[in-house]
Amino acid sequence: MQLISSLKRLYWLITGPAVFILVCLIAADYLAGQNPGAGILPLPEIWHAILFTGAAITAIAGPVMLRVIFAHQVRQNTQVQKSLFLTFQRRLIIVSCITPYLALAAVYGGLSQFHAGGIILMALYGIYYYFPSEKRIRHDLKLFRVALP
Repeated sequence: MQLISSLKRLYWLITGPAVFILVCLIAADYLAGQNPGAGILPLPEIWHAILFTGAAITAIAGPVMLRVIFAHQVRQNTQVQKSLFLTFQRRLIIVSCITPYLALAAVYGGLSQFHAGGIILMALYGIYYYFPSEKRIRHDLKLFRVALP
């Protein structure tokens, strides 16, 4: 299905660079004999809470809010247009795929283990749960009554 392939392309376009950068930084640390993520640029403590909150918003609260808004918007429609559904799915992907970049900042910003661990867990959740798998997209298509040609 073309809809799913376009969503996967967007997903990898946004997530791919974060994964690539993380792998390169870990490999460079390993080759240099350093602890991966030892904190290249230690951030002030206020940034620990800001990044943690940002990760919670982008991985959990933001996508839930987008989903609620979309469901409210189309609640009385007997059929939802494919373009409207595609816009909704793109927004979900964009918001949830910001979190890996926050995880990168957490690992290489010298954050406390609590904050860095929480951000990494939220990033893993965001990139796993909002991956545009065929099963999830088909479920959402049925749930939101999307009209397919």
